[in-house]
Amino acid sequence: MIYTIGCNRLLGSTDFSESSVEKCLDYFKDSKSIQVDTETQGKDPNSDKIFCLQIGNSENQFVIDVRTIPICKFKGLIESKLVLGHNLKFDYKFLKHSGIILNKCWDTMLAECVLYCGYEKYGYGLDKVAKRYLDVTLDKSTRGDFYKLQGQPFNDYQIMYAARDVMHLHKIAEIQYRKAQELDLIYCINLENECLKALADIEYNGMILNKNKWLANTNKFKEEIEIIGSNLDSIVQSEPKLSEYVPKYIQSNLFGFEERKLDINYASPLQIKNLCKSLGYDVDSTNDRELTKLVDKHKFFKVLQDYREKAKIISTYGDGFLDYINKNTGKVHTSFWQVLNTGRVSSGSKDDNAPNLQNLPAKNEFRNCFEARPGFLWVSIDYSGQELNLMADGSGEEGFIDVLNRGEDLHCYAGSMMFKRTITKDDKVLRNKAKTINFGKPYGMGPPKLADTLGITVEEAAQLFEEYAIAFPKLNKWLASQSKFAKDKGFSQTFAPCKRKRFYPEIEEARKLRLTAKDYIKGSPESKELWSSIFKIEGQIERNGGNQPIQGSGADITKEALVGIRNLILEYNNKYKEQVAYLICTVHDAIDVEVREDLALQFSKEMETIMIDCGNKYVSKVKMKVDTTITKVWQK
Repeated sequence: MIYTIGCNRLLGSTDFSESSVEKCLDYFKDSKSIQVDTETQGKDPNSDKIFCLQIGNSENQFVIDVRTIPICKFKGLIESKLVLGHNLKFDYKFLKHSGIILNKCWDTMLAECVLYCGYEKYGYGLDKVAKRYLDVTLDKSTRGDFYKLQGQPFNDYQIMYAARDVMHLHKIAEIQYRKAQELDLIYCINLENECLKALADIEYNGMILNKNKWLANTNKFKEEIEIIGSNLDSIVQSEPKLSEYVPKYIQSNLFGFEERKLDINYASPLQIKNLCKSLGYDVDSTNDRELTKLVDKHKFFKVLQDYREKAKIISTYGDGFLDYINKNTGKVHTSFWQVLNTGRVSSGSKDDNAPNLQNLPAKNEFRNCFEARPGFLWVSIDYSGQELNLMADGSGEEGFIDVLNRGEDLHCYAGSMMFKRTITKDDKVLRNKAKTINFGKPYGMGPPKLADTLGITVEEAAQLFEEYAIAFPKLNKWLASQSKFAKDKGFSQTFAPCKRKRFYPEIEEARKLRLTAKDYIKGSPESKELWSSIFKIEGQIERNGGNQPIQGSGADITKEALVGIRNLILEYNNKYKEQVAYLICTVHDAIDVEVREDLALQFSKEMETIMIDCGNKYVSKVKMKVDTTITKVWQK
């Protein structure tokens, strides 16, 4: 049955009955869980209001018009129960703005993301999930009707729409729980449900961006781009092969100043392609990968790379970035998608006017523009070599483990083993070769990519990989075993205790193609095309399979740490009876918190302990380490 509270309907369906706050609270007082959803005026919890609160179970749903009924009356109920919802991070922020904190959650959207991680375009909306599990059709096309409401009462369709959003969640959650038990993913889903609260806090809290600093930084980059552009012009003018691009006569403007001599747009792929051809390099593409191969061929390409890099930065992080500042809070608020195929989170959303802070250049010119609020300090802690530690622990490669535990330079050690001589940080070329393989190997880097990165031949790159494999046989064997496991089993798995799974449903296509290939004559064009498709699919699975246990376990560790640090913040705030710390950012394996100045050092020590302990839950042979900075601004 659907009950309405405070809806003030004059006429309407007899399918609904009017109820009261007291009856709703009494009905759910002995329930272990409740199903909760909200309908809001918009997407910004700092300015848009909640219109409607829905609380229900499979039998009865209460649709509450919180424009007439104070939402605070339901604070005790919501905060004391396990809340089932779909995309609860959204509701969490709006409820938090209303003074209500979700403490225990089961998000059916997150659970579905975990259960079907790796399935592309699978559909994680409530309508897709309800149809998949219950064969129930939910019409979401009129969701926006609530945005248009002002003082009008809800109509019958809106009441039905709101009620149906909390009508099926319990049945969906039960099915998900059973499936999660079968796949051993209960721990992983519980971790995601806890982490959503930390990520929601980061989104809600936002970060202060100093406009004047940002604009000064932007102008500096613009000036640098102009200088680099002039340098490119000079190179073109001095190169005989490019004489066709230099006009014979230079025109002055009305004031007698000489105009720019060249009419070349260095951001135009077509013009750059023509310039390459004139220099004797007929390229199919002018992307960064192709031009990197030409850097040592002519000075033009090195300067062009610098130009492109700065131009790209300024186009994304120039004056327009200030549009991300929220007019109501004066801060920049990001938005997270919580479960990528790797298990990591992604940042940024055009729909929410939220920037991607993970792609913000890791340069202090940009990061220093973000400042802690007055009276607070910026505490930033990141894992030191998180993925290298996971790779060493998973493989059991003794040399790696020993060097990492002693805190020595792993890239120097790897170089020394590969080149059979002592490598120090002064041996930049050889160290860089080892470093590139250390980071690239678990991501499936092969000789062609290594050759492009280092500017060497594919044969030389293949030799480097061979030397690396000989130097570190256990690591090489372990990575290969992870790749084979993914191809054979159709999924890969992160370290215990989380044991997150990434599925590869595309392996079924490869298996079908293998059966089909038997029907073709070996060596025929059709056979070659089929095997090309098979190798492409299986090769990608093998690359992902070697990387997923490392990158995914890193994601699990960071999420564990976010949960622990959020709990620490709650302890501090309760102890000091005021807000003394705020979660404000996370980028990959780093976590940032604003802490009251007099408590920053003390808090950072406890935060370090939490992060190290969370890391050590996943490794047993290496000891996780962290790096800490405490400043007034975001620091690299």
